[in-house]
Amino acid sequence: MRINIKEALMIADKYDSSVEILYLTDIQISNNTGSVTIPKDTPFDPSQYEYLERANILNIDVQYNEKLYAKLVSNYPVIYRAPSGRKSLIEFDRYIDSLESANASSRRKRSIISICEFYKKTVGQPHEVILKFGEKLNYKRWNEIKMNMNRNSMISYRFDECGIIVFFILNAADPNYSHNFMKFTELVSLIIDSKRLGIILSPDFDPETDLYTVNASKNLLKSYVETNASLIIVGEDINDEYKEALSQVKFYDRYAKFMLIKNPDPSRKVEILAQIKNCYGNRLWE
Repeated sequence: MRINIKEALMIADKYDSSVEILYLTDIQISNNTGSVTIPKDTPFDPSQYEYLERANILNIDVQYNEKLYAKLVSNYPVIYRAPSGRKSLIEFDRYIDSLESANASSRRKRSIISICEFYKKTVGQPHEVILKFGEKLNYKRWNEIKMNMNRNSMISYRFDECGIIVFFILNAADPNYSHNFMKFTELVSLIIDSKRLGIILSPDFDPETDLYTVNASKNLLKSYVETNASLIIVGEDINDEYKEALSQVKFYDRYAKFMLIKNPDPSRKVEILAQIKNCYGNRLWE
């Protein structure tokens, strides 16, 4: 997997040798006096940072391990997302089959993102990456890979479908605009506060970056497509305008998920968030 040298330096300084950062490939550092090679399998050392930076090597390929990735997630939660699931090779193979069937019947084409990395290591040869970290897997790509993997492999993953849209139509000319705007902001604030309130909607969901808002019906389908959101939450009674916008999304994606929250009662915050979590984690295509 590829990480920034600033990230490597921070992890090395903060956790010392308790977190292993091993180069995946040989690194050639050239300067005015010659060149130096850092061989693959060598641990990253903070003393190397300055030389890498001078050589304009700002990103390095390192060997994935779960402990290193956990620290990257902890320190850079937006860049490095926690996996939302983990399956054996056989379970994952069945999951990909289900995904392929869903993609055949919907205009949204879903993928599963690898949150792990596997190698074929041969003495004296560069390490061959079989499954890349961050690789989007569909049926075709998975079947190219799986024959080269150990049958006991456990695969950590997340979905490329991520995020929540709060759909609340607002019209400044509406006499109830101020009241509706307050209801809208209360609903948005509820989701943003989910982590603080102890409700993790999904391990790979970040309420600061994965929450989107739509206040005009004409923009709903466009936003759903562009953001690849997993759930649409409606914040008031569904009238004909809402129905039309939601039906367009459902026509585009038969597995689209909708949820109605008309009254985000402050006294029921945790209960409402638990319901959102349940709906968000439900994959209708499974």
